[in-house]
Amino acid sequence: MKSDIRKLSKKDIKKVAAIASKNFSGLKDIKKAHLWIRCNFLSFPRMQYYVAELKKEVVGYILWSEKGGFRENAVFELEQIAVAEKFRNRGIGKALISKSLSGIKKYLNKRKSKLKIIEVTTRKENPIAIKFYKKNLGAKAECTIKDFLRGDEVVMIARKN
Repeated sequence: MKSDIRKLSKKDIKKVAAIASKNFSGLKDIKKAHLWIRCNFLSFPRMQYYVAELKKEVVGYILWSEKGGFRENAVFELEQIAVAEKFRNRGIGKALISKSLSGIKKYLNKRKSKLKIIEVTTRKENPIAIKFYKKNLGAKAECTIKDFLRGDEVVMIARKN
């Protein structure tokens, strides 16, 4: 079943917060998750959300965050990506990355910028995510930050030019 990928709208925030609260330990409290999603949503264009929909139900999301200012050679972080548990292993995460990345590139093209680097971090103990980011972004591990957020974090970089 193919999912539709589109930009997050205000009416999606509650559903995205519910998905976030089930996927990220720092967002387990639904009220804090809602506040986090809402704050980021209001930070457009620096923060850009996309959602995956199946039959008009939001089943996943991705959050891109631009780093270091609005540069000609832009650096974006894939800050969060999550798919509701019952919809995993259907290619939704891959679709979120590829289709939202196309949206990011269109946005950059309009302001006469191009994507230079994508950064993503994940727990060192999460080989599935490391493999996923390598396959879907071309990201490579650059370093590990000890005892950061959820434990040791691997910083991965995909160089686009």
